[in-house]
Amino acid sequence: MLIGKRNLLVVLTIITALAIGGASAVLANGNSGNVIYACVNNSSGEVKIVAADTVCRENSTLVHWNQEGTPGTDGAQGPAGDDGADGAQGSAGDDGADGADGADGAQGPASGAVSQVVTGSSSAFLSTAVCPAGTFAIGGGFFMTNDNPPFASYPSTAIGGTAPAGAPAPAWSVIKATTNTDTVTAYAICAP
Repeated sequence: MLIGKRNLLVVLTIITALAIGGASAVLANGNSGNVIYACVNNSSGEVKIVAADTVCRENSTLVHWNQEGTPGTDGAQGPAGDDGADGAQGSAGDDGADGADGADGAQGPASGAVSQVVTGSSSAFLSTAVCPAGTFAIGGGFFMTNDNPPFASYPSTAIGGTAPAGAPAPAWSVIKATTNTDTVTAYAICAP
């Protein structure tokens, strides 16, 4: 390739600028493996690529430049992209294994109260049926040897006195008139 002296000067100036920039980059990177070396004929401007340790002939100048330029600065952050579409519904997972059986619960209390009938002693005047400990008279009645009714039948204390209102009565008492010879027997229905 033949060029005039004026054009040669322009080419040499450009190559020299590239070489200076390339040398700076090589020094900055500490690596000469990406540098291109060339001998440029001072008269014709012919450029011949050579190895790094080449000594150019007379009337030629050794120049070099980087294969790649130095990285530019990071660009500005781009705008956020639109949200992507929802993905397809995944398939249902497998059923989990059955859990272990729980321990048996404690036995609950018996349902309903159990009642019993208690008989008092036969008497010509007062008969009292006393409930066992822990139970109370929830009702009561009597038996007489004739058809004359007693004049009192009531929840009572264990000795025949009237039980306080609203309090559980431990017994049931029956009182009859003393003017006849009939006997009376009290009965108590007892429950917890």
